[in-house]
Amino acid sequence: MKLGSSIGPVHLDVISDGFDEQGFPKGGSSELYLENLEAAGSKTLAELIVKYRSTPYPIDCVIYEPFLHWALDVAKDSGVMGAAFFTQPCVVDYIYYNIQHGLLSLPITLAPVSIPGLPLLESRDMPSFIGVPGSYPAYFKMLLDQFSNTDRVDYILINTFYKLEAELILMQIISDKTKALGRIAPDPPLIP
Repeated sequence: MKLGSSIGPVHLDVISDGFDEQGFPKGGSSELYLENLEAAGSKTLAELIVKYRSTPYPIDCVIYEPFLHWALDVAKDSGVMGAAFFTQPCVVDYIYYNIQHGLLSLPITLAPVSIPGLPLLESRDMPSFIGVPGSYPAYFKMLLDQFSNTDRVDYILINTFYKLEAELILMQIISDKTKALGRIAPDPPLIP
């Protein structure tokens, strides 16, 4: 059995997006690509969990980017823990969270925008998907869906610069399963 490559004690392996030979262009549209990514990704992630089960390195937790929220379903169906790793800056995720939960309505017509835990925001301070509602609808849906099952995760990992986002982090830590991670990019970078 061939396992993925390793960086120290971390083993890396890949899942399929359903377009392994031709890549994204073969998907035709963003919607079709994301549908195939979910179908093929779910299948190949489940296969990886099974593949590693009989090795000295069984998978006991799937750490996933919540854009791919279906990875949690695969982890839970496979009997392993799931950790949602929000890699975008915490404040960006918090804005999308407010939209997904109906606490901030689109389109935003008046500025500044008031969101609890944040300073007043001008239009230029908002994520680009908010500035042009309706652009890239499949990806906007993916951004909002990242919160669809976080109530079922074992851990929530948040990318933050704690000194700048302390109040916001404290508002979001609703249980002991939320962990704030600062400076997630290594210095110096692994890849020059």
